[in-house]
Amino acid sequence: MLYLFYGDDPFTIAETVGGLRKRLAEEDPVAELNSTQLDGRRLTVGKLQEAADAAPFLSERRLVVVEGLVGRCNSRGGDKSLAGRKALAAALTAYLPTMPPTTRLVLAEGKLDKRNPILAWATAWRAEQPVPDEAALIRAFAPPRAGELPSWIARRAQTHGGTVERPAAAALADALLRDGTLDLRLADGEILKLLTYAGDRPVTVADVALLVTPVGIDSVFRLVDALAERDGPRASTQLHRFLDDGEHPLRLLSLIARQFRLITRARALLDAGAQPAALASAMGVAPFVARKVASQARRFSPEFLPQALERLLAIDVGVKTGRMDAVLGLDLFVSGVCGARPASAAAATTKARAGR
Repeated sequence: MLYLFYGDDPFTIAETVGGLRKRLAEEDPVAELNSTQLDGRRLTVGKLQEAADAAPFLSERRLVVVEGLVGRCNSRGGDKSLAGRKALAAALTAYLPTMPPTTRLVLAEGKLDKRNPILAWATAWRAEQPVPDEAALIRAFAPPRAGELPSWIARRAQTHGGTVERPAAAALADALLRDGTLDLRLADGEILKLLTYAGDRPVTVADVALLVTPVGIDSVFRLVDALAERDGPRASTQLHRFLDDGEHPLRLLSLIARQFRLITRARALLDAGAQPAALASAMGVAPFVARKVASQARRFSPEFLPQALERLLAIDVGVKTGRMDAVLGLDLFVSGVCGARPASAAAATTKARAGR
């Protein structure tokens, strides 16, 4: 069976794929042995066929998840050459109908052109099948509009076992949209933070005012600019200005991690030949954000960016498991990137010397 998930909502696409994995795992004790994840940005159809044609091990099904393959056939933001796009589309449309019925192939994509040849082919092919719902599932994902966001927040809180009062949902929506962009992964993190703080009671407007403070995207850009320039004092000053203004360290960590994820993705797209003008649609961000992220991506080496994400993940895990102080973790990240001494450590040393 073929699944084609695409659109401007990578958070819900990832959750939907995760839900599919979970359902298969519940039905099949060896599902993990029959699951393969592939990066479609450089994948050949031959390699895809190798993975998808493999017989499942002690099971009836095999799951293959591919990210970013169909988007390469977009007329804008896809592979560089028209000949290359046509060859890829021809190879895919020739292979996909022959895929074994034991394989569940998930094609997870960003935004696709309306005239994307694989999207057009899959839509037509599905309609021709005797039982279309058993042949393919094609679904476009879009994030909630501004007016829909409070309802999304309320529903999301319910899935986590909590409640957000309607005025609080509206206040959180306003805070999340203050930059003109919407990151549902960040939104979900804010909801979890508020629910944890509120405990058994509903989240109130006062909770949102206390925990969700106004650090804008421009400020985060300035911090990341300082990191890109290895300007430790400036980066540390910006970081501690956020903290002094009452910004929660975990939200700062989420904002920095989000920015580095965007930079990493932009760098990969640019290295793959994507045009800067196509980054906004490919990444699902506003054009001005895409321009800034592209500029920052060129200032970090491809080798450094995965290391930065690993550091941020380690800090996040350390803080949430109680093994690391959040502020110290942020200071260590800045010092690790810039080669500077952590501000909190420097302050502690100064204080100790003053007490001698």
